[in-house]
Amino acid sequence: MKRLMYDAVSAMACGVGSAQADVSIGLWQSPPDARGIVLQVRTRPCGQAICGQVERVNNRQGYDAPSRDVGRPVLVNLVPEVDGGFAGQVWEPLVNRMMSVRMQVEGNLMRFQNFHESDCRNEVWRRVR
Repeated sequence: MKRLMYDAVSAMACGVGSAQADVSIGLWQSPPDARGIVLQVRTRPCGQAICGQVERVNNRQGYDAPSRDVGRPVLVNLVPEVDGGFAGQVWEPLVNRMMSVRMQVEGNLMRFQNFHESDCRNEVWRRVR
């Protein structure tokens, strides 16, 4: 319960607003990380939640790169919220750990706010298909 309250307060501090829910199922591409690696993540329903796993990994030049991360769960148990967004866990590859996340889909953009202690990080993924 304490964690849920923390996430709600963090979401407000990060500026997460309410919006109409858009479809979150599909293939999404992350922005390049510090190494230039881009993940393509396939999202699917998992019960009442949304889950996603790595389908492809691309290098700096945009080519497929061999990776042990293919098939790895990235979005875990993102449950719908009243405002049309989702809350759950996301795997952060650079630090190799799961983090609390708040996600909102707006057309072909998937906006994330990751929460770690008092730090908020925003990231936008784009729909590939």
